[in-house]
Amino acid sequence: MSLFKRLLKPFGKKAIDPPRDPAERANAVVARLQTLAQPCVRISSGGSGNSRLGGVPDLAGPWPRYEGRPLSCVAQLDLAELRAADGPDWLPDNGRLMFFYELEHGSWGMEAKDAGSAAVVYEVGEPKPAVEPADLGEGEKFRGHPVQFSPAVSLPSEDRLGLDWRGMTKAERLAVQAAVEALQPTEPVHQVGGFPRPVQADDMEAQCQQVTQGLDRRRTGPKPNGRTSSADWRLLLQVDTDNDAGMMWGDTGMLYFWIREQDARARDFSKIWMILQCF
Repeated sequence: MSLFKRLLKPFGKKAIDPPRDPAERANAVVARLQTLAQPCVRISSGGSGNSRLGGVPDLAGPWPRYEGRPLSCVAQLDLAELRAADGPDWLPDNGRLMFFYELEHGSWGMEAKDAGSAAVVYEVGEPKPAVEPADLGEGEKFRGHPVQFSPAVSLPSEDRLGLDWRGMTKAERLAVQAAVEALQPTEPVHQVGGFPRPVQADDMEAQCQQVTQGLDRRRTGPKPNGRTSSADWRLLLQVDTDNDAGMMWGDTGMLYFWIREQDARARDFSKIWMILQCF
């Protein structure tokens, strides 16, 4: 036998692992997601209450502004209606939350200079439509779109599981992606509480903490009590792109309003942070 053939000849039989069933990997991932599930409240069209996307808010106080420009009203949520749908206990059970965003600036919430380009106002008392600012252009208004609430379950994204995608076969990756996609709610996905449905990176709590830490040091008013962390942040409202409501955030993206749980329980909605994600 030639030297070349001897070098090619195996010294023993190599054990070959049996091929893995892609469905098993997909089922394992789904099981992990369901174990971590958190309750949330989904928001859908309909209803006859005082909650809506867009429209004129029942705002008694001053209209929020950013760099002199009035913000657009994105939503008004009646908290008694929300609590009746098993809304989170860290929110008040009465009054209303009004959400605003400045469309011309179109902030992403990635820098401290974006502070004030989104706002949340909490009020109690008899609802009465506000007088819209005279300098709020027609293109900066959303028509009122009545909504209703329903309790639901939110799942974390695959990012939060730290999946080893490289360690999977192509068939496994496709099976996992298909299984996770089958669990997703019907769009648009407007939501209070629970896990967000990210369009990009799923690290928004860390982003909120990082940006607002600098703001907290510069604020002259009340500051968060004690040390805070990214684990304190809660999803106050997720607003999806919604053709029926006339809302488009970037390129079919979402707005995510966040708040620390301790601030929400203290009914202090002046320290919210908003992040925009889009494709």
